[in-house]
Amino acid sequence: MAACRDFGYDYKPKFNFPTSQEFADLLEKNKFVIEKIYDYDRPTPLKDKEKGLANWMRQFFASDLERIPEKAQNEIIEEADKLTKESLWNGKEWVADYRRLRVIAHL
Repeated sequence: MAACRDFGYDYKPKFNFPTSQEFADLLEKNKFVIEKIYDYDRPTPLKDKEKGLANWMRQFFASDLERIPEKAQNEIIEEADKLTKESLWNGKEWVADYRRLRVIAHL
């Protein structure tokens, strides 16, 4: 989260978002035969309207945020709100820009 770094906190991503080609390469390197692989957008409305992004961040980044004082947590979430509002807020609710990666493969 860039917002964490903006406030002087170190953030190391724990998520991995490979492209379909990167994932295919990894599978093939490990001797999997790929029958099908594809990815697609899956926009996902976040519950609780204006609070949706903050709730989502508190859920998915809980272990990162709990190491930071509450005041700083709120500032980081507010900064993330500002940084993403143009692209993820549709005027009524926050919409997460999820992508799905689906694979059918076997050894």
